[in-house]
Amino acid sequence: MSVGYLPSRRLPFGAAVAAWYDHESGGRAVWIFLALFVAVWTSFQLIVYSAVGLDDDLAEVFVWSQHPSAGYQKHPPLTALVAWTWFKVFPVREWSFYLLAMVNAAVALFAVYLIARRYIKGDKRLLVLLLLLLTPFYQFHGQRFNNNAVLLSTWPIATYCFLRAFRSRGLAWSAVAGVMAALAMLGKYYSIYLVAGFAVAALWHPRRWDYLRSASPWVSSLCGLAVLSPHLYWLATMGPEPFRYALAAHGGTSVWGATGAALEYAAGALGYVLVPFAAYLAAVRPNRRQLAAALWPDDPDRRMLVVLLAAPLLLPMLTAPIIGVKLTSLWTMSAWFLLPIVLLGAPEITLTRVAAVRVALGLMALTAVILAAAPAVAWKNYLQESGHGRAYYRIASEELTRSWRMIMRRPLRIVSGDPALAQAASVYSPDHPDSAPDFATSSRPWITRDRWAREGWAALCFAHEHGCLDAAKRFSAGRAGVVRIRKTLAVSFFGLSGTLAKVVFIMAPPRQ
Repeated sequence: MSVGYLPSRRLPFGAAVAAWYDHESGGRAVWIFLALFVAVWTSFQLIVYSAVGLDDDLAEVFVWSQHPSAGYQKHPPLTALVAWTWFKVFPVREWSFYLLAMVNAAVALFAVYLIARRYIKGDKRLLVLLLLLLTPFYQFHGQRFNNNAVLLSTWPIATYCFLRAFRSRGLAWSAVAGVMAALAMLGKYYSIYLVAGFAVAALWHPRRWDYLRSASPWVSSLCGLAVLSPHLYWLATMGPEPFRYALAAHGGTSVWGATGAALEYAAGALGYVLVPFAAYLAAVRPNRRQLAAALWPDDPDRRMLVVLLAAPLLLPMLTAPIIGVKLTSLWTMSAWFLLPIVLLGAPEITLTRVAAVRVALGLMALTAVILAAAPAVAWKNYLQESGHGRAYYRIASEELTRSWRMIMRRPLRIVSGDPALAQAASVYSPDHPDSAPDFATSSRPWITRDRWAREGWAALCFAHEHGCLDAAKRFSAGRAGVVRIRKTLAVSFFGLSGTLAKVVFIMAPPRQ
């Protein structure tokens, strides 16, 4: 029985939380935790975004997922392939987008729990998950299932497999470790720092030669290369478009500019974990010797965890000034998952049941406050977007589809115009047309010139966007039967109407 067990039951809900901790050894506690996590935070997303459309990143992922490929213009393919698989099972609805994001975050937390079980015991295992939920990564940043969020799950899974492969040097774990590292790379090229961290950790360990002389690293490398090979072939044939996009979005920075951004990255990264670190200090009250034993342990296996934590955080700071890339601290969201395990891993660190229960109750209270504030956040989102933008994604897409079907007497297959509206139309239109924002064709190889002519197309622009309207006019020049419709749209929330938005539909009929 943990120290302080009986007093923990005198706290409000303390008995229920203490009973939850009691179920850890049998595995029930983590499943209860994950089920509640998915249910609570999916509901939160549904409430706060009930009056506005999906985030542009989510719409873009859906657009790519309609055409599974080994690569895409902006990113490697994993996120889109996961979405393609997901929407083969679930309907294309807002709730399923949010459910996908929260399931991804839950998978990430479960993988962290599996790592924790190898290094710490008792209530500490569940405290690891509670401390992670005191960061904003899993509930808030994780709600957008994009190329950053997919790393939440792939990084800890790959790390767990690497640790098993390094320890056992078995062929099965070595193969899975290579596959998962490759999948992390297919999520985002930033995962090169995770792979580099594996190399640094293996070389740092006293048993490095036992590992390197075995078949394990070579099996991992071959299996990883096999998984990456379709994407590498795609890059060779289509060109390094994702690299060009990444450099265009984040590169071109001077050495001094990149160095300054790296320092801001470090400060922001530490800011993300201040709250869980403070909760850790309050719960276990470590002295200097205990904290030193946690941060740089004598045990080489636990020291490997410290290296695996530090390498993906520090290596970007060393390389960014060289390649001229401006770092952002948000990219550390996938790298902090080992921190609670490192902090709690030292045997000298003790955790009483009372302290464990108090952390859980504190997190429950914080979650309840956030849930209570969800309608107010939804109202704020509505006010921000009711003049333009996301508040009109759904209604504009539905009106466009209705007008197209009435006039053209066929499903809508291609939509263009304003990038955000065009991508949203792919999601919200019941026809789920392919979108080509701003009439771009090079980034959508599945929309050929023959399809533009044979299937026809529609463009969707806000009336004040003269650039969008001019582009549609140029693209439809010389085409017979083009229809132009101007509509005024209104959205409401809690019975109150927002600012009216004027949109323009340009519809080019299919050629006979």
